[in-house]
Amino acid sequence: MRSRSSPGARYAVSEGATPWQQLRVLLRLTWSRLSLRFKLTLGYALIFSVSVVLGAICVFVLARGSLTGTLDTTLHETASLARGSLVGSGTAVRFTDALQPPPELSLELLTAQGGVLDVAGQPVARSGAPLPTPMPTRLGVYSHHNRRVLTESLPGGLLLQVSRDSDTLSALLETLARVLLAGSVLMIALACLAGYYLADRALRPVDAVARTADSITRSGSYRGRVPPAPGSDEMARLTGTVNSMLDHLEATIEREKSFARTAAHELRTPLTALQGRLELALERPREAADYRRSLEIMQGRVDELLSLAQGLLALAETDRPAVLELISLPVQAGEVTGELHDLSQRLGKQLSWQEWGWQDAQPHGTEAPEPHARWVWAEPLGVRQVLRNLLENALKYGGPRVMVRVSAQTLTVWDSGPGPQPQEWARLARPFERGAGLQGVSGSGLGLPLVMALAQRWDARVEPLWEEGGFGVRLSWAARDEGGLN
Repeated sequence: MRSRSSPGARYAVSEGATPWQQLRVLLRLTWSRLSLRFKLTLGYALIFSVSVVLGAICVFVLARGSLTGTLDTTLHETASLARGSLVGSGTAVRFTDALQPPPELSLELLTAQGGVLDVAGQPVARSGAPLPTPMPTRLGVYSHHNRRVLTESLPGGLLLQVSRDSDTLSALLETLARVLLAGSVLMIALACLAGYYLADRALRPVDAVARTADSITRSGSYRGRVPPAPGSDEMARLTGTVNSMLDHLEATIEREKSFARTAAHELRTPLTALQGRLELALERPREAADYRRSLEIMQGRVDELLSLAQGLLALAETDRPAVLELISLPVQAGEVTGELHDLSQRLGKQLSWQEWGWQDAQPHGTEAPEPHARWVWAEPLGVRQVLRNLLENALKYGGPRVMVRVSAQTLTVWDSGPGPQPQEWARLARPFERGAGLQGVSGSGLGLPLVMALAQRWDARVEPLWEEGGFGVRLSWAARDEGGLN
């Protein structure tokens, strides 16, 4: 007996596993226990979070670059203005007194060694001794101790250094980072809630399908249906398909139950008659001739039971998958007609078959069909069974002349009798149904239903034909590409 394993059995941790392997097993087990709604929400939240974080980083980088670029432009413009405000020569170069930069800017004139010669807007000792500066003297734009610094070279080996406090820029960027972080967290939280809501709404039809299936399993009632989802999306198609499947299953179950009840009734009749005949034969001692007559009667009942059982078995086997072959309609018609010749003679009927469309006697103006029209896709034994059933019905219940007509993808069994009433045809297509006034004629009532079931397996069509001077049943196949027949 096969044991039923728990959901987490396949994630069991082997002895000696590393902590990383144990963590992986734990994560897999946790993930397998999550609901599909939660999995979809987590996946959506992960993708959205990565997108939001990347977007926030891009915004921060672009904003920082833009603000820093603006500050650097201000430094370059100030340096250009300062170069035009220099007076003197050699080591006596200094800024003019008219150059008064704003407080947040610092303009310094430096020696090549980094000594301060002059500071714009501030008095500097004129002793000739250079004053040290804490700023580095490398050329270009750079940041140093919360200040943005621009250093340019001047003629004579001097340096011009412009710097500005970057605390305001840092505070602005810090505020922007906080806003982006708070906004990202809020957007991710709202996205998770919205994602769970959307996943819940999308999976409600699936829940309805699961509840309906569970209800049918528990109660055994197959009449439950899934509430149809609105619209025409995938979930609407899912609920519609499930309801169509349930309708088909209900119809199949009801048909099988009706068939079983009718079959039990049909089997009970000959069995009851056989039982009565046996009780009568065993009631008292009889002559050998009486026993023989009783046995002959019982043999007839047994033959009826065998015929009925064979018909039921043949009808039940129509549910198996069909294995189609290319068969010749004229060959099948000729063989089955020959097999039933003796039966037609005993019943005093005239039986024949004819190929319409290939004989010289074909109707005027009818074009001869292509040779492949003689062939159809079907089951050889099934076609013989269909022909035999239709011919036996025609010989038993039809007129004195019976004919099989073969034409393009079509078989027609015709007899000169009036046939059943048109309103009776649908009833006769059901198992065990007999025509009016035919209860005294031997038969199981399974011949025509078997014909209908076999034709359905081949995608063929069965039609009754009430013609002048007779009645026929036509079995026709849809035209198919027979390019393989040469």
